[in-house]
Amino acid sequence: MNSVNITRFSRFVRYNSTCGARFPPNPQHIDQATHVEHIHFRNLTKYQDASAVQNAIVNEHLNFKIKQKNSRIIYHLRPTILTFEMDSVYTGGKREKDTKKATRLLLDGAGRTMNGVPYVQTDRGGQVTYHGPGQLVAYFIWDLRLWKNLTSRCFVNFIEQCSKLAIEKTGVPNVCTTKDTGVWVKSNNQLQKISSIGLNLKRNVTSHGLSINLKPELNYLNHTGFALCGLEGYKQTSIVNEVGDNDLTVEELGDTLCEVVRQRMNGYMMNGLQGDQIELFVNKTVYDHTSDFDISILECKV
Repeated sequence: MNSVNITRFSRFVRYNSTCGARFPPNPQHIDQATHVEHIHFRNLTKYQDASAVQNAIVNEHLNFKIKQKNSRIIYHLRPTILTFEMDSVYTGGKREKDTKKATRLLLDGAGRTMNGVPYVQTDRGGQVTYHGPGQLVAYFIWDLRLWKNLTSRCFVNFIEQCSKLAIEKTGVPNVCTTKDTGVWVKSNNQLQKISSIGLNLKRNVTSHGLSINLKPELNYLNHTGFALCGLEGYKQTSIVNEVGDNDLTVEELGDTLCEVVRQRMNGYMMNGLQGDQIELFVNKTVYDHTSDFDISILECKV
C-alpha cells in the first residue's frame, strides 16, 4: 500500500469535513487507545537521529502488518508522541520531491543550502520547512485503527486544533487556522505562520507531525531565497515574537501540547460511548539522546 500525503486534504478538511466529534476506542484495544507514550529528547537532536527513532517505531507497526498480510490488524505498541528540539535543517515534503522547487534553496554539492543549513528530502506531506533550536517538533506515530471514525482527514484536523490550543495557552492572541494547513497569527490584518503540519500515512499508521515556533531564529524561516511550505508572500512568527521573551522551554511547550491532546481526545472518546468512563493517559519519558531510546517502553503489556 502506498503512503498517503495527508496535507493534500487540507482545504477539504476545513470546509467539507465529515469528521464528527466521536472517536470511541476500538473495544478490542482499549488499553492501547487510552495510553499515549510521550517521549521527549532533551538535547539538541540531528534530524537524521530523530528520523531513525521514528522509523524504528513505524517499522515495528508496518512489519507486523505486512507479515500478517492485513493492514487493518493492530500491533501492540501504544500511540506515541516524540518531541524534539532539532539542530538547524531544511526538510522537503513529497510535493518538493523530484521537482525543481528545491533549487530555490540553491543546494550545493554537499547538500547544504545557500545559508549553510543542511537540506533533507522526506516522505511527509507538504513542501519545504525549517527545524532548528527554539522550535518544538512533535512526531505522532499512531495507528488510527485504534479508534472508530478517526480518518486521516480527521487526524490532521485534530492535531492542527491541538497545536492552536497549545499556542493560545502561551498567551499568543489572535491565533487562527485558514484554508492552508497550519496555525497562524493574525496581526494588523496580516497573517503570519506559527505552526506547520506535515504527515505521512501508511497502512493506517501516521508519522511526522507538526512544529511550533517558540523562539527560533526567524531569519532561517523567513529567508528571501524561498517560500516555506510553498506559500509565497507569507512570513513566519514565533511565540516569543508575539508575547515577548519568557522562561518557557521547548520541553514545557511539548508538555502543554500533550496535555491538550489528552484533554481533546478524552472528549472525542467519551462522545462516542454510552455510560462507560474512558480516560486517556499520557505517560512521559525523557531521554538525553536518541541513542538512549528503548522501544520496549512502548509495548502494551495487556
